[in-house]
Amino acid sequence: NYTSSLPRSERVTFTGAVEGARKEELLRTATMLVLPSHSENFGNVLLEAMAVGTPVVVTPGVGLASDIEAARAGIVTSNEPHELAAAITGLLGDVAGRAEMGRRGRALVEARFTWERVAGQMEDQYRKLCRTSSL
Repeated sequence: NYTSSLPRSERVTFTGAVEGARKEELLRTATMLVLPSHSENFGNVLLEAMAVGTPVVVTPGVGLASDIEAARAGIVTSNEPHELAAAITGLLGDVAGRAEMGRRGRALVEARFTWERVAGQMEDQYRKLCRTSSL
């Protein structure tokens, strides 16, 4: 969480690996989740963050970047340090924008990435393969 009156070293916490209820609590209470990457095939942690209403900041190399941008569920920005910093700083100062992005992110997850929806899509693909297969 962001508290501007604290020194920078006290505003950022590096937790190491977390899981279960602790991870969900961290995601739920985070001001935002930032995933800058040159190449990230998907980014499950983004779905986890958006599912609890946490806005996200990503770079174009993240697989979900186009979905996040289309849904306006977060910010897609360059990996360049000054641009990434500007995106984070801008979002820190925009409480209403963060809340709206959080709502949009949750809606994106519910519309496209629930277990039921993804399993149904996989089942559809297997059915198509079976119909076209020469087995």
